[in-house]
Amino acid sequence: MTSSFEALPAEREIVFRLPLPGWPAATFTSTLTYDGGRLLVDGATILEASSRADLERGVHGSVHAGRAADVALQLTSAERGADLRLLVDGQPAPREDQLRAPPSRSAWLHACLALTGSAAGFAASYLYLLKGSAAESDWAMKMGQHMAGWHLLLTVTLFPASVWGQRLGIRVVQWVSLLFFFIHAGIALANLAPTVGADPRDGAIAFWNALSGVLFLTAALYGNRAYRDMDPVAALRRNDAARAAS
Repeated sequence: MTSSFEALPAEREIVFRLPLPGWPAATFTSTLTYDGGRLLVDGATILEASSRADLERGVHGSVHAGRAADVALQLTSAERGADLRLLVDGQPAPREDQLRAPPSRSAWLHACLALTGSAAGFAASYLYLLKGSAAESDWAMKMGQHMAGWHLLLTVTLFPASVWGQRLGIRVVQWVSLLFFFIHAGIALANLAPTVGADPRDGAIAFWNALSGVLFLTAALYGNRAYRDMDPVAALRRNDAARAAS
C-alpha cells in the first residue's frame, strides 16, 4: 500500500550522522514544507511520517548499524523556522552539513604556505616602491602600491579561511592561490625580459615574484591534503578511536 508521503516529491534532503560505531549516515527526505517524510539508512526506511502533524508529534523507529538502537524524529519550532531533531537512544544525531572539524596540522601548514606567498609578494612590492622612487616612475609606484594592497587583503583573508573556514575555505584558498601563481609568474617573467634602461632592482623583483608564485602554487596543490584532513566525519571517527585507545 502506498503511503501519502510516497505520492509527494522529495524536495528536501537532510543527512544526519548517527552516534553509533562508525557514525553511519541517515538521510531524511521530505517536501519543502515537511509534509511527511522518511528516514533511510543504507537505502532502507527505518521510520516514516505521513504528514507534518506526525513529524511535529514525533515518530519512532529502530536501526541496527553497528548495534541496535531506538531512533526518534521530531519537528520543532525554532527562531529561524522549523528544526528537525533526530535522537538515537536519547543522544542527538548531528546534521552532516553542520559538522565542523577542528583545524588539522595540514590546514595550519596550508595557511602558512599562503601567508609566506604573500610575504614574498610584499617584498616584491617594496622593491617596486624603491624602483618607483629612484626612477621617478609613476607606473612602478602604482605597481608597488597595488601589490601591497593585494597581499594585505590576502593576508587577512586566506590565512583564516584555510584554518577556520573548513573545507569550503580551503577550496577558496586553493583557487585564489592558483590565480596568484599565474599573476606572479607573469610579473617575474616580465622583469627578466631585457629592456632599455633596465633597473638593477628588476632581477630582485623577478626573484621575489617567482618565489611568491612558487609558494602560491605549493599552497594550491597542498590544499588537497588539507581538504582531505578536514573531513568532519573522519574527525568524528578519529575522536572515537582516540577515546577507545585511551
